[in-house]
Amino acid sequence: MSRLISLRLAVSIVLASALLPAAGFAQSQDSVAEAARRARAQKKNSEKPVKVVTDETLEVKKGDVQSAAAEQLRMPGTPETPAQPAPANAPSSAAQNEKKASEDEKLAKEVAALKEQIKQAQSDLDLAKREQALQQDTYFSNPDYVHDTAGKAKLDALKQQITDKQQELDRLKARLAELQPQGDSITAPPKS
Repeated sequence: MSRLISLRLAVSIVLASALLPAAGFAQSQDSVAEAARRARAQKKNSEKPVKVVTDETLEVKKGDVQSAAAEQLRMPGTPETPAQPAPANAPSSAAQNEKKASEDEKLAKEVAALKEQIKQAQSDLDLAKREQALQQDTYFSNPDYVHDTAGKAKLDALKQQITDKQQELDRLKARLAELQPQGDSITAPPKS
């Protein structure tokens, strides 16, 4: 009997020693996951502030053409270049600027709308290609696909749709390419 008690005691000790590290491992995994969650939350909360460049914070390098002009503007008592009078028969520059700004705005809206149309056309084309692949798999998985005229007709119709959608997408991209060189002056910063 004492042997039986000893055996039970030994088995329970072996089981306890086997399960104890597993419980500790699960607890350490939970703490690692919790630490990762806390680190992610802390990273989200501590975003870097945006640096705003002003005349005061602008670093001017000696010998640079732009810096020389900037230094002249900053120095008090430097003579400014006199404003040249506009010719009397020329339209005012404010009206020209306003007209150019409205044209640029109109062009920017047209380019944005065209980009949205291209995005939609690309999505439709991808969807049609996936549908064709699915129908093709279905058609060719039929052992008697040679006699399946309805399946063949459906595949041909999908192929024609894909061709039409590809042509429409190419047309939209060509239109965007026509507008883009003109629109680049709007969105691209001036090169120095």
